[in-house]
Order: sequence, then C-alpha cells, then structure tokens
Amino acid sequence: MPNTIEFYKPSIQENTKKYIDDVLNLSDNNKVEKLQHAVKKFIGCDHVLAVTSGTAALHLAMCALDFKRGDKVICSINVFPSVPEAVRHFDAEPIFVDIEGKNYNLDLGNLEAALKKNKSKKLKAIILNHMAGNIVDLEAVYALAAEYKVKVIEDASNAMGATYNGKYIGNTGADITVFSFAPHLCNSTVNGGVLICKEQSVHERAELLGFHGMKNRQCDTFGSVNYIYDVVDIGWKYDLGQLEAAYCLAEFEALEKTLVRRKEIASIYTKELTGVNHVSLPNIAEDSIVSQYIVEIDKNRDHFVGQLKNEGVNISVHYMPLHLTEYYKQKYSMKVFDYSVALGCFQRVMSLPISTSLSNDDVKQVCEAIKKVADAHI
Repeated sequence: MPNTIEFYKPSIQENTKKYIDDVLNLSDNNKVEKLQHAVKKFIGCDHVLAVTSGTAALHLAMCALDFKRGDKVICSINVFPSVPEAVRHFDAEPIFVDIEGKNYNLDLGNLEAALKKNKSKKLKAIILNHMAGNIVDLEAVYALAAEYKVKVIEDASNAMGATYNGKYIGNTGADITVFSFAPHLCNSTVNGGVLICKEQSVHERAELLGFHGMKNRQCDTFGSVNYIYDVVDIGWKYDLGQLEAAYCLAEFEALEKTLVRRKEIASIYTKELTGVNHVSLPNIAEDSIVSQYIVEIDKNRDHFVGQLKNEGVNISVHYMPLHLTEYYKQKYSMKVFDYSVALGCFQRVMSLPISTSLSNDDVKQVCEAIKKVADAHI
C-alpha cells in the first residue's frame, strides 16, 4: 500500500518558527501590524484589518456595512457555508444564484435576473467568490452593482495573489474584500483573515466594531487596554492574536513562491492526465493562481473517489451546493433541481491535492492512482 496522499497538508515556511519564537520570547509583539502592512504593500490598498478568520472577516464586513434584519444579499449557491451563514446571523436573507458550468462561478445572467427580481431598499449587497482562483468578470459585476445601488463584497479566500486587469484582488473596486489564511478544515494549524475596505469610513467602522465597539482605547506593548475608554456601539472580538499573525505573516511572505509551486503541480497534472478516460481537465488560464485543481468525472464520481481512497489518495469537492444541505433546503423550500448547473457540476467534480507540501513524486502518485482507477472505471 503506497503512502497516503492527503488532500491538504500544511507546509511550514522558512520564517514561521522564527516569527512564532519572536512572539513567545516577547521580543516582537507587532506581528499583527506587520501582517497588515505586508498585505497593504503587496496588494496596493489603503485599509487592511487582520481578524481571527475569514468567516469573522465576512461577518465584520456585514457589520461595517450595517446589515439589518430582512436585508437581501445575493450570492452563489456554490459557496462554502460561511457566506450565507454570516448573512443569516443578521436575520437577513441570502438570495441564491446558480453557477456557470466552466469555472463554477456565479452566473452573471442569473445575477442580473436576481437583481431585477429583488430590486428594493432591502437589497443590500452581492457577495462574490472566485472558485479555484478563477476571477469573475468584475467590470460587469461592478457595473450591475452601481446600476442597482448595492455593495460588492468579495470573498477572495480562493484568490489571494490573483490579479484582474493588472491589479491584485483586494484593489479592483469591491467595497470590501476578505481573505482567509486557513483552508476550510476542521483542524487548521492556524486561523486568520483579512478585511480590506475601499472606503476609509467603512474601515474605521470595522475597526471600531472589531474590538467591542471601544473608542479611544490605547494598548501597551503586550496588549493591555488602558482603563479610560468609551464604548460607543455593540461590537465583538475579531482581532487577530500575535501568534496567529506570526504564522500568517510567514505564509503571506511566501505567497509568490506558493503560487509558483501550485502552477508547477497543476502542470504535472495536466501533462500526466491529458487523455485519461472518464476524466476532464480544467482549462487553466496563463495568469491563474490555481488555488484548486478541479477535474470532472463523467460518471460514478463517488465510486471513482472511493477507489482513489483505496489507492491512498484523498480528494475533496468544492463545494456541495447549499440547496442540497438540510438547513437551506428546509429554510427556503428549495428543490434538488432548482439549481441544475450547480447540481450537475457537483455530481461530476473533484479537487485534486495541490498543497505546496506535495513533492513531485507525490503528485505523480496521485496521477498514477487516477490512471489505474480510470482504466477499471465503468
């Protein structure tokens, strides 16, 4: 039995242990500020706030934009549950839109139809995600947002380091962009997120609500808050700790190296798996960051996945359409075929391991396992 290839295995960067030791030795308690500065410098944006997770960043974004009960927010049916979950915590309503079948992103024709159908003062925002790092046509989305007077929040967790029209995602025009430093795992090595606001006033609002709605607070070197402060609103605790920031900073500094390695892995997959029976490969643009390598199995995907597991290869699926999950199915009385494109894609797709901790031999082991299973697949 060959070694098991996990779908994701974290890699430790060159500076990770040093940065963590800096915090533990109390020699550098400015990792949060350094992370924020690094993101700001790389992306070319003005307002960056580091928070505890990508989900926290989403929720804080909605707080900063003053979401209220009954507000409506349009998003893809094919997203991680954190997106509509954050909306529902305001007792607001997610309006789900089907995807297009090429890149699995929100379908812009369906988006426009949803904007027309739900046009009202309660229609608050569009939340975008960029599946596998494939960027949505942002000019079209921003034009629709302006026409219907709604905000744009980009959940760019799969698009860190990606560009659009020569600008990094986070600096392309969205009202708020959020990133996550942790994969969607139950036992992440560390959690961390970033909130990027286009407008200073929204950034200041997020900063205020991100630490208990406290105004005029001053912290010492070790984070102790002075005892003379004011509380001017109901906030929460979203601020990132120094240890998590140390890990995230090392990860962010290695971003360009990570993007190069993911492209190398994707190239091996494309070379080795082209022409394999039952397997359709993605069309990867030259400037894609390939945050997932998603293939389609023409039939019996679940059986194919089970056989791969027997060969020591674990894969994932991005994502289960939300109308197939119990809460959203029951809450919004959705039927299985209401989102037919997302349903069809979900029945075929699987994401191959692409973490930078993989060696070339690991990647080739994945390829050999796929070829073996495909040869026997019916």
